[in-house]
Amino acid sequence: MPRVVAHLSDLHFGRADHRVVEALLADLAAQRPDLVIISGDLTQRAKAWQFAEAEVFLSRLPAPVLIVPGNHDLEPLYRPLKRLLRPHTKFRSHLPTHPEWPVWNDESMVAIGLDSTRRLRWTSGKLRSKHLEHITQVLHHAAGGERLCKIAFLHHPPRSALAGHPFASLAEHGIDLVLTGHAHQARTEIVTAPAGASCILSQASTACSTRLRDEANGYGLIHLAMPHIQIHVRGWSGEEFHTLRMESFHKEGHAWKREGGQGASPPAPPQ
Repeated sequence: MPRVVAHLSDLHFGRADHRVVEALLADLAAQRPDLVIISGDLTQRAKAWQFAEAEVFLSRLPAPVLIVPGNHDLEPLYRPLKRLLRPHTKFRSHLPTHPEWPVWNDESMVAIGLDSTRRLRWTSGKLRSKHLEHITQVLHHAAGGERLCKIAFLHHPPRSALAGHPFASLAEHGIDLVLTGHAHQARTEIVTAPAGASCILSQASTACSTRLRDEANGYGLIHLAMPHIQIHVRGWSGEEFHTLRMESFHKEGHAWKREGGQGASPPAPPQ
């Protein structure tokens, strides 16, 4: 039976449109995902009241939720000592039930959260060796066998001056699907490693904030039925969320192929 994952990103409480927030919650309740993944930027400036709003939102979601921080969730650069020494203090104190290394594993999927933020940078991120080592360890112990969809999620996409390892390293480590945000525009593409293994990159737009980038609020609704993945991009019409487009992929060996011949979404500039 297919599993459904809702992928949200860049909520930016502090700059959220609360009409969109309510419509988003209603749409998620109607879609009934098995898991909600949020790839960072829950807040606009990592203020206590913004985290409090995010906490209320998380408590109203209709499924278990996994989260990683985005660059806006760290102590801001105008507080240099806190940014350097304790960048995640508010994130950890307001969201204590969400672990630093979030993992979900059942018979159909394993989802692994990676914190790509950098305390000495604002917009850029980093894919580190410790992330790849963590993926290897989690997948070694994961249950599910060949029908298991292996998901990694982090805030920064490859076009956001991401330092460290290239995104193709995730495919080399067995990841099927990578979920990111940051650029406030939705896109999908296939990332291929030199040896031929590949993974699907699905980037979500801003779910409910007013910080738009020539695109409406939206999120990804992902249907998993290995070796097939179907991604529905849900967008805000001004009245409700609806499907803007759907893209399908299937896996052949270690490589993912796009079904239907649709091209990738155009590149998005970093936030």
